[in-house]
Amino acid sequence: MVEREPSKLGVAGSNPVSRSRSFHRRTATLRCAQGISGREVARLCRVVLSLLFIIIIIYTATLLAAQDFATHNQRGVDLSAQGRHREAIAELEKALALAPAHPVVRRNLAHAHGNVASSLLQERAFRDAAAEYQAAIDLYSEEPRFHMGLGVALLGLREADRAVESLRWARNLNPKEGQVYRLLGEAYFQRGDMREAVGAWQEGLRIRPGDRDLERLIAQAEGERKVDEEYRRRPGHHFNLRYVGEVREEIGREILQLLERAYEEVGYNLNHFPRQEVEVVIYSDADFQRIMGLPGWVHGAFDERGGRIRIPVRGIKEATDLRGLLYHEYTHVVVREVTGGRIPTWLNEGLAQIEQRTPMDGAVESVRQLAARGKLPSLQNLKDPFVGLTGPEASVVYAVSYAATKYLVERWGLWDIQRLLRRLGEGVSFDVALKETTRLTLADFEREWVTSFGRGE
Repeated sequence: MVEREPSKLGVAGSNPVSRSRSFHRRTATLRCAQGISGREVARLCRVVLSLLFIIIIIYTATLLAAQDFATHNQRGVDLSAQGRHREAIAELEKALALAPAHPVVRRNLAHAHGNVASSLLQERAFRDAAAEYQAAIDLYSEEPRFHMGLGVALLGLREADRAVESLRWARNLNPKEGQVYRLLGEAYFQRGDMREAVGAWQEGLRIRPGDRDLERLIAQAEGERKVDEEYRRRPGHHFNLRYVGEVREEIGREILQLLERAYEEVGYNLNHFPRQEVEVVIYSDADFQRIMGLPGWVHGAFDERGGRIRIPVRGIKEATDLRGLLYHEYTHVVVREVTGGRIPTWLNEGLAQIEQRTPMDGAVESVRQLAARGKLPSLQNLKDPFVGLTGPEASVVYAVSYAATKYLVERWGLWDIQRLLRRLGEGVSFDVALKETTRLTLADFEREWVTSFGRGE
């Protein structure tokens, strides 16, 4: 019997039973390892498929959102081109919600707000215009036009400090734009800073040499500086009176007393009492002409730009009714504060003449004669400032303004007039405010008023 070599039967030093057990353990371990690997692979496959599915969903949603964003943006651009700026804003806001950081959408939306603001500015809706310009700046602050428009709106609101800040931004963004220096000077002027105002206008002249408007403004500011330095001053409770030396002390005292009475009486009639002190200046005739440049028939003016009542000495000397002159000009102060300047001139001047309480029978009769001859000027043509008129022409338009306003007040009452003025100050157009008050359009009101004249009422 041949004996096998131990090396052929197993590991040296081991027996056949031990070798067999070791083999089975290795085989079981291999099978176990193969089974776990399969489950992990399956699970990994499921995870991968889930991730791919999620990626596909996200990609699809992103693609659809991008398509929606582009659609809303294009609609907004098209609506802006058609002048439908508020509708454009609605579409562009949808685009912005889908792409909040997209620079093109932000610029488009900013310009839409800027276009709305520009329209509001033309309507003298200064507060609403300022809000729209600020919205435009918040979206895209590098456009100088937005800062300049905001400055104009703030000037209209008489917020001079904020106007200066906004107009400085506009100047820094576009230092070659001459108009911004004119407006910046206006802001300084409104703030009472004549030196800075002159400096801004002189800088504008370097950019636009020979600009007569800027030259006029510089001369006016220099005149105001002279007034500040040379005129006497008499402070009151609601007014600050300054007057040239040729006005006697007792006249200055009387003027201030009349103005304080106007504050109470006009304020009661129009239901508004200004909080800020009103500046009143009695000029020498030469200074008045140099600063204001108004025709000789003008005996006084409320300068909305500077917020001052300005009266030449001849206006005091020639006035048959000093009280009426002061009440007239102070009425313009109150109307300006209530309406923000959003009022047709015929109504503004009509209210001022009613408040001055000077007998106007001759004026009413002249209007009646014009109506009888069919020569009455339309109120629609009397909405803009009465500038460039001769004395006789001014007499006609002032008489028509008085007669039409008198009919309005007597027919509907002061309470309705107060409400009409407040609505104008809220930004409502005059046509809408008039219809709310009288249920008439301007054309219908004018027809009714002229008819009443024909009946001798």
